[in-house]
Amino acid sequence: MFKQNYYYLVAGLPDISIEQGKLQFGTAALREELKEGLSESDYQRMELLFLAEDNRNLLALLLKIQRPLSNLGVYTPDVLANEILEPVRIKAYMKRFIDSMKDENRLYPHLSPENELATLWYEEMLANDHGFLRDWFTFELNLKNVLLVLSARKHGIPFEHQVIGNNPVAEIIRRSTARDLGLSSDWHWIEKVLLINETEDILMREKAIDLLRWSYLDELNTFNYFSIEVLMAYYLKLGIIERWLQLDQSTGEEMFRKLLGELKNSYEFSNEFAIKDGRK
Repeated sequence: MFKQNYYYLVAGLPDISIEQGKLQFGTAALREELKEGLSESDYQRMELLFLAEDNRNLLALLLKIQRPLSNLGVYTPDVLANEILEPVRIKAYMKRFIDSMKDENRLYPHLSPENELATLWYEEMLANDHGFLRDWFTFELNLKNVLLVLSARKHGIPFEHQVIGNNPVAEIIRRSTARDLGLSSDWHWIEKVLLINETEDILMREKAIDLLRWSYLDELNTFNYFSIEVLMAYYLKLGIIERWLQLDQSTGEEMFRKLLGELKNSYEFSNEFAIKDGRK
């Protein structure tokens, strides 16, 4: 398949680092440039990176969670609200999630709604034929699962039903009792995650995880120079910087409490379902 190069776009990108105190422009401004400068097919691929915002909006709208909605997704909040009533334009995984929630016929009843949506999202993203996107989403899925298991283990919370995905790797993560989940030979980065997890300072731990993401993006682009993959990585890195410009110690602690709360609530939900299911 012919790969288009974007010399002007890539050459015009300012250097960035995760430690930056401010940005010349952020993800929203970059998106406008990419919409003008990319081919239609490449911009459609780029849009797959925006879906995380749509997922948060969809959960908030469908579950009536009171929190600000983002305008950085593929769909506006108004479009998503209308799609919940009658799904037509949205991605297939979103439609499946909406249908399962509205019909009370959950596709993954032991998962929390957030993890059920994530499972459907990753299933669709990992089936993508674009190598960079498939590798990135695979890494993010595996990292998310490893961090979930390590946090759950550390605080004595069962996690088997909250691991995302139905692939062989997810099954290994669910069942392994090994310190490295039996995956050190497959993932060179897992030892780094194990060391990061031992860090008591919440913000230091979060920063180290984002540095790992940053390094992985660089690895993916070792032999890419002016391609769409370079622009994708730059967009993701800008998102990491924007996140850190909004973080402080109290926010970090809140993030950690939220993670533990979600794990505990998911476990309680799974237990409740198992009990009711057993009575049928």
